[in-house]
Amino acid sequence: MINFLALLLTFAVLLLSLVQTVLVAKYYWFHHAGRNEPPFRPSAKVPSKAAIILCLRGYEESVPECLAGLIGQDYPDFELHIAFDSKNDPAFEQVEGFFEGGREGVYLHFFEPQSSCSYKCSGIIHVVERLNNDIKIVAFCDGDTLVDENWLTKLATPLLADKTIGVTTGNRWFAPYDKGIGGLIRKQWNAAAVVQMQAYDIAWGGSMATRRSVIRDCDLTEVWARSFCEDTSISDPLKKHGLRLHRIPDLIVVNREATTIKNCVPWISRQLLTARLHHPLWKFVKAHGIATLVVLAAPIVMVLLFKSGYMIAGRRLLFAWLIYQFVNIALLWVIKYCNSKALASAQDDGSNSGSAGQDGDIFGMLLVQLVYPLAFTSAWFANSVSWRGIKYLISERQSSSEHAAVTVISD
Repeated sequence: MINFLALLLTFAVLLLSLVQTVLVAKYYWFHHAGRNEPPFRPSAKVPSKAAIILCLRGYEESVPECLAGLIGQDYPDFELHIAFDSKNDPAFEQVEGFFEGGREGVYLHFFEPQSSCSYKCSGIIHVVERLNNDIKIVAFCDGDTLVDENWLTKLATPLLADKTIGVTTGNRWFAPYDKGIGGLIRKQWNAAAVVQMQAYDIAWGGSMATRRSVIRDCDLTEVWARSFCEDTSISDPLKKHGLRLHRIPDLIVVNREATTIKNCVPWISRQLLTARLHHPLWKFVKAHGIATLVVLAAPIVMVLLFKSGYMIAGRRLLFAWLIYQFVNIALLWVIKYCNSKALASAQDDGSNSGSAGQDGDIFGMLLVQLVYPLAFTSAWFANSVSWRGIKYLISERQSSSEHAAVTVISD
């Protein structure tokens, strides 16, 4: 029986290696196809006026750089709408200070948070309902979104060219200046997460856009009014209306913020929680999380096998575990190669975004294998969550076609 259980564990470790290889291969071909497309050239005449929506709460060091990037877009006709839930918020002081010389084309909003969704969703709904009728494209970003001048044009162009595309999105890549362990863990976890986001069509609200008509036709404001986040909650409405999510291969937003282990684990857990609450393919994310729990047990089982005299089973499991680790190192290199253009930009700034095996990447990969099961388990079983000082109560889905509900319970 022990030999049989050890064999099952060995098979599980090898199977996870194979699945991750397939997902990364798909990710590689996605970027390879993007490289073969004609080089991107911003259009001088984009026919639709756009609005960028930015919801802020609390002080963020990156806000001034974020604002500078947003107002410097090459898109010919756009507005920037910034939403707050209070004039006493430190973020409002940051924005006021940044625009003290004038803010033409920039609009500040103050909203009353709804109790049935997150503050961020409340802010988005407030702004969307007050946009002028001439706005045709709506883009979304976060306070740590640091973009170049082509960002909005890259998001808007596919929406204007292909009516089957309902939402466009990019991905973020963490390349922190700080070499702390928390930043290293988040960096390596995100490198793996972008692969799943591409494979399962998971949008990222920090770099996302849609047509105004899609918001209306898919009743997205109604969806957001009972959602924890604005990005994973759009998948079902898009599918029901025959629309698709389009990920832009070269739209990678580099994030250089530092973090600590104390803040990193809840952050990872909250990213997973958004998929659990709203995304139809959470079952695949969950299956992967369970598999990582199994792999985490492999070294412990190996020791027990050797101590109990099951040498062949122990060596077999050790061999599978080593294959798993070497495969992970190779896959990490492939992922970083796919994002080499964005990483080259980060390296110019001196950030620690070297190739796999440098700057503690392998050490970070091993740390993620310890931390991720903890964050996944927390997200899987959470019945409440805190985000930017607000605590939300979670109600489970009543059916697979419905979203889980969130309720504000304290601020």
